Amino acid sequence: MRPAVVMAALMLGACAKPKEDRVMSRQALTAERPQPRGAATVRTDEGIYSAPSVRFSADFLENPPATLRLVTLSAQSEDGSTWRFRMAVDEKFVKSKHATARIIPQNLLGPGLAVVDSQKARGPSVLMEEGILDLTVTGNQAKGEVRTKDGRVRATFEGPLTVECMVPPGWLSKANAQAAPAPVPASPGAGAVRVLDEALATPQCRSVAESFR
Repeated sequence: MRPAVVMAALMLGACAKPKEDRVMSRQALTAERPQPRGAATVRTDEGIYSAPSVRFSADFLENPPATLRLVTLSAQSEDGSTWRFRMAVDEKFVKSKHATARIIPQNLLGPGLAVVDSQKARGPSVLMEEGILDLTVTGNQAKGEVRTKDGRVRATFEGPLTVECMVPPGWLSKANAQAAPAPVPASPGAGAVRVLDEALATPQCRSVAESFR
C-alpha cells in the first residue's frame, strides 16, 4: 500500500467521527479533554477563550514509514463555551513554521485541511462551514487567524506551542529510554502501536522539538 494512501487512511481513522456524533453535548466535549485556563488566547466576536497552549502532534509510523502531523487548539471561555480547531500539516511545516489550510465542515482531515468548531455552554457543537486557517510559529510561539471565504476574520489566536511526539515502542528501546510509558493503541484500524516519547529520547522526536524552540 502506498504511503500516501496509508497516511490518508490513518488521518481518517484518527479524526473521522460518525455523522450522528458531530453534534456533541457540552458534557461529552469537556469529558474528552478538560481545558483549564492558560497562556493561549482566542479572540472572536462572540468572546475570549483560553487554553494551556497550541499543540503540535507528530505521530511516527514504522511499517510503512509515515508521519502524521496535527496542530490543535482547544480553548474555553469563562462561561464554559469552547472553541477548537484541528489542522493537518505536512513535513514542510516543521521547517517553514507556516501553514494555511482550507476549513471544511466535516471531520475528515488531510494535509492542507482543517476543522473549526465552537460550542456554547448549553448548546450543540457547531462546525464552521468553510474558510481559511492561517498559522505562523516563531520560536515556540504560535499565532494565527480564521477567516471566512470572503476574507472576514472570524477569530485570532496566539500562545505557546507545545510538542507531543508518538513513536513505535521499539524506537524507545533503541534510544535506551529510562522510563518508557506503556504502549497505547493507535487510531482504530491502524494496526500499529505507538508510545509517547515524553522525554524526547528518540532522535526523530528531538528533531521535531528542537525545531520549535
